[in-house]
Amino acid sequence: MIKSLILAIKSLSFREKLIFIAALVLFVVSFITLLIQVINRETIQSPDGGGSFVEGVVGQPAFINPVLVKPGTVDEDLVVLIFANVLDLSESIKHSKDFKNWTVRLKENARWQDETPLTSDDLIFTVQTIQNPDTLSPLFSDWQYIKISRISEREISFDLPSSYSLFENLLEKLRPIPKKIFADIAPANIKLSSYNLEPFANGPFTYDQMEKKKDGFITAYYLKANTVYRSIGSLPYLKKFTVRFFENEEGLVGAYNLGTIDGFLATDHSLLSQTSINSSVEKIPTTKYYALFLNPDANLFLGSLKIRRALQLAVNVPLIISQEFEGYAFQEAGPIPPILSSYSSEVEENTRYDPEQAKSLIAADGWTRNPETNLWEKSEKNKKYELIVAIKIPDTPLLTKVAQQIQKDWEEIGVKTEITRYDAPAISDEVIKTRDYQVLLFGNIVSREPDLFSFWHSSEKFYPGLNLALYDNSSVDDLIIASRKIAVDDSRREGVLAQIQREVVEDAPAIFLASPQYFYIHKTSRPGVIINLISLPSDRFQKITQWYVKTKRVLK
Repeated sequence: MIKSLILAIKSLSFREKLIFIAALVLFVVSFITLLIQVINRETIQSPDGGGSFVEGVVGQPAFINPVLVKPGTVDEDLVVLIFANVLDLSESIKHSKDFKNWTVRLKENARWQDETPLTSDDLIFTVQTIQNPDTLSPLFSDWQYIKISRISEREISFDLPSSYSLFENLLEKLRPIPKKIFADIAPANIKLSSYNLEPFANGPFTYDQMEKKKDGFITAYYLKANTVYRSIGSLPYLKKFTVRFFENEEGLVGAYNLGTIDGFLATDHSLLSQTSINSSVEKIPTTKYYALFLNPDANLFLGSLKIRRALQLAVNVPLIISQEFEGYAFQEAGPIPPILSSYSSEVEENTRYDPEQAKSLIAADGWTRNPETNLWEKSEKNKKYELIVAIKIPDTPLLTKVAQQIQKDWEEIGVKTEITRYDAPAISDEVIKTRDYQVLLFGNIVSREPDLFSFWHSSEKFYPGLNLALYDNSSVDDLIIASRKIAVDDSRREGVLAQIQREVVEDAPAIFLASPQYFYIHKTSRPGVIINLISLPSDRFQKITQWYVKTKRVLK
């Protein structure tokens, strides 16, 4: 048959051969096009296993250990990649009706990386290590008064000193360390263990090796997929994950532009304009917000509601968002970020910008404006005062610009404003711990299911509490305690949280500004970066097992 076909073609004239070839080419192209259309119609692109991802971060690892890690550090990034939390490890979590007793049952096949069982003994050892003051764990205050006891090899009981319906917030941050590794190390010496840099883990990835310069600067951490993790959760698509460390953002962005790294998290929108290669940008809402916390103990005039309201009305928050944040933020109206479902839009009534009303409130508080200095003055007990406020801020480019705009707004209504900047350690140790500020421009991070106790309960006015406004309202205290006694899925909780937001905003202990967006910038050739919502930077890895770089087509 083929011979006959060849003979038939040979018998064709030159013109007929050209027509035949053209028809054949058209047929082949049409067939391939149709085949591609059928494949695209009947299949979808799906993640496939394999490949690697290289992320860049600024900083240095020191304690890749869940009991020693500080929030917001590169250590926490690595801990999330390498250690599973209790929610991931649990088969079930139960609680008593009053939320004081919680029982956790571990998954039957939960394993460490060497395939030895992860048991209740590991979990109990971890909590007791955190509770030991010699460990100096950043989690100490969370677990200080919680009693933990063994029920069986897989079951643990937690007894809380008071009702706490949000206990799973703590379990999400609790990541067991192996008792067999650390049991013989004195708590005070855990920080000296080599396992803090070469961790023994149970998470999606395990430590493979590190790379460092002769001066000791660690340049890279190489991780590999933990095949044992299948007993806990889904194995990651990625087979390898590398974290490269840089001394500053300039080095980080430079490495990205050279193609040395595949992606990085940007908490400052200004980095968006510094990338020069074809990139994909994931815009990520956060549960962080910035506010001006007012301390009436340091400036008695801030004890006046009229003055606090006036300062609030004088701040042009929409301008700050459009100008300093370049639109990459949401206006914050109260103590819960607008991205969360428990946010109450009723508090937005107090977000208007009205400098004329601000001046009226100051006058109503007994102040007179000096026409020569343009400042407000008041005489009390034969002493003359000027209305002056001092703002203390972390020394970052973004917050410096925000503070300068606020300074401009306040001085336009006659309130003299001073700004002092501090680096990160100093703002914590010299300012926040001692509450040594009149006005503090700072950020709070609220959990996805908000617990407002540490931020707004009067018992948290002083360190280590986070009530930065030194707010004291017995009604709000009672509401906060009530919110901790109501189940997360109980509709009554939403009503209680709405009332808390209303009362806090009415008292104006702080001037709420903005909830920023973060950005994950990555190569377009690395399409599978899955990030939804961020509280802490390490939250970008919550869905790390779903990240992918390779794809395949599968039937719909």
